[in-house]
Amino acid sequence: MNASGKSGGFAETPQKDDEPPQAVFLATPPKRETVKLGEGGRFVIPAALREAMGVKPGDTLVMHVEDGELRVRNWREAIKRIQQMAQKYKRPGESVVDDFLRDRRAMWGEE
Repeated sequence: MNASGKSGGFAETPQKDDEPPQAVFLATPPKRETVKLGEGGRFVIPAALREAMGVKPGDTLVMHVEDGELRVRNWREAIKRIQQMAQKYKRPGESVVDDFLRDRRAMWGEE
């Protein structure tokens, strides 16, 4: 509190649940759009977001819910993330493909 008995800082007004979020200004603002959920749970991904994701009509998307948020990725990005996560289990100089093929050939009696 200051000398006049009022608390300092910025005046804030509570945001109502049915209002869109207030703008936050960043150095590079993320692309955000508001869409309405239509019949059958359908919505259209706006062109600016499709462009930012690098997707076009007919592309395969991977979707999941995390912490109550719907996450959507293009297929190529999903594969890259999986490869990055698996990379920590690969030993230096190890050829995962060669090991896999050697195991399969042994299983099929080819070695």
